[in-house]
Amino acid sequence: MTELSYNNVDYKGLVNLLARTFNLPVNEGSLLLTEPLGKGFFSAFNLPGGISVLVSETVFNSGITMHRTAVAGHPNFILQFNQSSQPEKELNYNSSGEQHVYNLGKQAILLTSSLTNSKFIFPPKAHIRSVKIMFGYDFLCEFAGKELADKFLTNYFSIQLKNSNPEPIGTDYRVIMDELIKERIEHPFRQKFVHNRALQLLEKLVTGFIDKLENNNQFIKLKDDEINRLMKVESMLIKDFSGVPPVIATLSKVAAMSPTKLKRDFKAMYGLPIYEYYQKNRMLRAKTLLMAGKYAIKEVGIMVGYTNLGHFAGSFKKEFGVLPSEISIDHHLVQDEDLIVSRSRKN
Repeated sequence: MTELSYNNVDYKGLVNLLARTFNLPVNEGSLLLTEPLGKGFFSAFNLPGGISVLVSETVFNSGITMHRTAVAGHPNFILQFNQSSQPEKELNYNSSGEQHVYNLGKQAILLTSSLTNSKFIFPPKAHIRSVKIMFGYDFLCEFAGKELADKFLTNYFSIQLKNSNPEPIGTDYRVIMDELIKERIEHPFRQKFVHNRALQLLEKLVTGFIDKLENNNQFIKLKDDEINRLMKVESMLIKDFSGVPPVIATLSKVAAMSPTKLKRDFKAMYGLPIYEYYQKNRMLRAKTLLMAGKYAIKEVGIMVGYTNLGHFAGSFKKEFGVLPSEISIDHHLVQDEDLIVSRSRKN
């Protein structure tokens, strides 16, 4: 397994280090992996406000371990969203038991600080999709306000220490990740697009955590094997929308839990009851298909399990406030620009 040490303060520096290590070229902040090393890519973006984003989809044939050495002074925070197809038996996020050692073959959200030494393991043959956002304390204060920023950081790290369960990647996060994890982002406002999506991910994490904190009843401790079984249930739910969803009895067997425990723990982990979560993902899948511009509305409806076009249109409007016929690439671009302008005015 290759070992690499770094302490870069932005991700373009890390991509350049990877390029030198593996003797590979960098093109506009992107690095393509080649055999026999593996396959996939890293793309880095240095964005306004001092934030840096790294988007990657990789398979390292022999694995790689990255050691991030601590940097003294004003800290940066690193927010990671990692998805993996690694076999379930290997899904231990901190498999060594050591502090600040993270196996990235786990689907989870991770927040760390540049003030600590950390080790990140890319296991051999694991297909890992990841979005990483590096930002400073001053940026978070400007973004969320100092009071909210301090409340988030103080409580997030203390709860993370008490409860070692990583936060799973739910629906809203996955949709944004899917938009970002592309070898080449084809968008007329590429930098703004990445900036906007990075802010959305950060905003969802902060506001979602504060909501849970204020409710004071949504942090539960689950065992590693329970987390893995709930992830299997979630994967089963969103695997195929063309037919009827699996019933609770089937999901309970997969999770090896009683229906009551499954419903409670699934909602605590993913934020929604099982079938609300299914329906939300179903509609988000429909929106993605419509945005691709390759399918007729009726075709999309059938692909997500609707035989009645009226029912599909009604469900879509209930979720997004517009009919399927009103969705277009131009409409999406306007929404992107509105969100960017809105965020700029807020700051």
